[in-house]
Amino acid sequence: MNPDYFPATMQAAVLYGPRDLRLERVNLPDLAAGEVLVKVEAVALCGSDLHFYTGERALKEPMVLGHEITGRVVATGPDVAVERLNDRVAIEPNISCGVCNRCLRGLGRICQHKQSVAITRWGGLAEYIAVPTDFAWTIPETFSLADAATIEPTAVVIHALRQAQIKPGSTLAVVGCGGVGLLLAITAIAQGYRVVVIEPNPKRRQAALSAGVTQAIATRDAGEAHTFFEQFDVQYIFECAGIAVTTQLCLDAAPSGSRIILLGLSAENVTFNPLRFVRNDLEVRSSLIYDHPVDFAATLELIASGRLKPGSTTGQPQPLENVEMLLQAMEEGALDAKPIIIFPNPT
Repeated sequence: MNPDYFPATMQAAVLYGPRDLRLERVNLPDLAAGEVLVKVEAVALCGSDLHFYTGERALKEPMVLGHEITGRVVATGPDVAVERLNDRVAIEPNISCGVCNRCLRGLGRICQHKQSVAITRWGGLAEYIAVPTDFAWTIPETFSLADAATIEPTAVVIHALRQAQIKPGSTLAVVGCGGVGLLLAITAIAQGYRVVVIEPNPKRRQAALSAGVTQAIATRDAGEAHTFFEQFDVQYIFECAGIAVTTQLCLDAAPSGSRIILLGLSAENVTFNPLRFVRNDLEVRSSLIYDHPVDFAATLELIASGRLKPGSTTGQPQPLENVEMLLQAMEEGALDAKPIIIFPNPT
């Protein structure tokens, strides 16, 4: 990396503790062997960013948040081909080692040595980020900035749909239609499935209906939810809210022969009746992030086909200076769309 070409410092939003987020100048990241330096163009915010900001999830501090990242390669480290320069990229932020026992079993998502952008290494709410070249995916120039910034969460829902092993022509239910739930709904529709939604927020229900879901209702009653699922012959239920009440609702309302996929990250205990699950042939599966490289590759292919535009779930782009305001609005439930940060002069 030519030090004369880059500034000595960059602007970044650094989290020093719960609700202690500071915009400041910091040193550019060093490039290790096999890494590329990416000039960040846009970062979409995620619920996990909010949980780290509020202190709900513990984090090694100081830390730069932001893991849904797109940008352009501006420098290459040792052992990286210079042909990568100027590549437009999306970052795969969960970096598996590829050699541990879990990775060799195809379980890189729970790699024993996994590094995670914005958790164990600095994230994308900064002007530059360094990442391993194999986890900087080249993307077409034709992708919109919003589509490019939402590739990572789209890979999450692509993986969840793959985990569910859905049969063609099936109907699935999304419970909790926030950022992940809405993205899952539109991705499932793009793949040819029928989708229904349970969501208490009327604006989110309307967004789901506008995106093409068949029906959307508000209920926390297991009996009503069960009737709703039976009415539309729901066979796959995706819990996307990540709270105990909706997880319990899915467990209690699931119709016979259905499969529940836990995509949300509730830390609270729930209960289930083993006899009911066995006699009704019910199944629970988890879905954690994605597998490298299959899910990112599938995501890029689907977006490139023109059938899916994940950026349609984002709101009005905001500058980095507004990041704390956006996180606070997320906490208050005041946003109708996924927040996105853009950096000046994307090339």
